[in-house]
Amino acid sequence: MYLFVQIHPVAGQRLPQSFEGLVAALSDLPGMVFEMDGSFVWVDHQRHPPRQMDAMVYDRDGRLEYIEVKGDCNLEQWQTLCQAICSLDISEDTRMDNDPSIDAILRVHWTQTGDWTTANEISTKLSTSA
Repeated sequence: MYLFVQIHPVAGQRLPQSFEGLVAALSDLPGMVFEMDGSFVWVDHQRHPPRQMDAMVYDRDGRLEYIEVKGDCNLEQWQTLCQAICSLDISEDTRMDNDPSIDAILRVHWTQTGDWTTANEISTKLSTSA
């Protein structure tokens, strides 16, 4: 599914993760390439043709401010990204579908429409579009 969204903290909160922590959590995943300017590209080589998600990470004072995500994304990538942003364990055996703790930390802004939603609502859309 094609996404063009910004991932923000819920109102009045800050995201728990730092840029360095996000890099450490995600950089060893297949198809993930981080640049130190704050951008990353994640290519899903399991699909034909391969799908690519591009993102720009904005941080301040050692914490993530928000992340802009654009491109094709599958459910596993989305959930892994959200868990990493929330400083949750992303190992294979700890991934949780529609983890309610994520919605207590993140809100998602659809860039094209201006609408706000939750990370779990996006997960539901991704699960039905596969």
